[in-house]
Amino acid sequence: MRIAFWGNFGTRNLGNECTLSALAQAARARLPGAELICICNEPGDVRERHGLVAFPILDASHRAAPGRGTAGRIRAELGAWQEAFRRMAGVDLLVMTGTGMVTDEGESVLGFPYDIFRWALAARLRGAEVAFASVGVEELGRPVTRWLVRGALRLARRRSYRDARSRERLVQAGFHSEADTVAPDLAFALPEASLPRTRPSGATGTVAVGVYPVRHRGLRGGEDARLYRDYLERLRAVVRGVERSGRRVRLVVGDNAWDETVLGDLLGDDPAARAAHPPARSFEELLGQLAGCELVIASRFHNVLLALLLGRPVVSLSYEAKNDALMADFGLAQFCQPVESFEVGWVLARLEELARDRDVRSAQILAEAARKRAALEGELAQLLRER
Repeated sequence: MRIAFWGNFGTRNLGNECTLSALAQAARARLPGAELICICNEPGDVRERHGLVAFPILDASHRAAPGRGTAGRIRAELGAWQEAFRRMAGVDLLVMTGTGMVTDEGESVLGFPYDIFRWALAARLRGAEVAFASVGVEELGRPVTRWLVRGALRLARRRSYRDARSRERLVQAGFHSEADTVAPDLAFALPEASLPRTRPSGATGTVAVGVYPVRHRGLRGGEDARLYRDYLERLRAVVRGVERSGRRVRLVVGDNAWDETVLGDLLGDDPAARAAHPPARSFEELLGQLAGCELVIASRFHNVLLALLLGRPVVSLSYEAKNDALMADFGLAQFCQPVESFEVGWVLARLEELARDRDVRSAQILAEAARKRAALEGELAQLLRER
């Protein structure tokens, strides 16, 4: 078999990378003779990080640069279709893999939804099956992108979404199928044996605090810049409050491209502070950092998820409804506030509440993570079957 995984990979988002790793490991375990390839944003990173043969979603030579003129843009577009058709030769299954890929937020008309449609249609024309596996659905604001997403979904033989909210958003966008299912995020398929065994000890310890680029770090100016500065001040106050409680703080990132700069904004020019919080450069490193903490405060979706996978109680400073849905699944709905408006006192009080019955909550979290892993086993068994 030849299986192609398609998604926003190689861009240094550690959550996306753990999703790809989990699916690739599952495929190798179930279909050891299969050839695995990846269609992604940055093939070089994927080749180095995952050892997969990788190709770009859209080669630089096929980007419709404004200076090319109409004829040049048409040639570039035809080249992109030809490339997708060529790459799908011999592929048996194209998997649209997890992550919040189904969205047009921040995308042009010829952005990610159009890329999904192009590759799904190319795969079907080449005789491959298409599947959407535990994908996240976020904002779909344009009629044309909703049409493209509906078209791509209709080309798939199997569709699953990582939460009920994603399926509801597609219904609102005009697509519904009774055969579709809700399956846990693919990161829950990370083999249990691969997770770090470090356990926090003692009544006090270390709290992981994740950073997030609120309003794109305020780079658009105006209100965005004010909200970002306010976020940094409140996060600094949270860090000070945690330290006053006798615990240590370990600042963590979830996206190297964005969060490392936020980390620098938070710490300033203090070289000692920067040396104390080196950013993880892989999801494995991130797991190790989270495993050494007793409690976690996080915003990145997969930082929350990986902490839960390790049995760590979490306070989520959420940037999207997917965080709240995940936390609710683990009985932690009351431990969420929006990242743009969280209250420092509330965060510190919730942290102490989690600390008081940490062991009980940890056991409950691990039990729910095991249920999600078992549920995902069924999804993967259906997805990764011999043709």
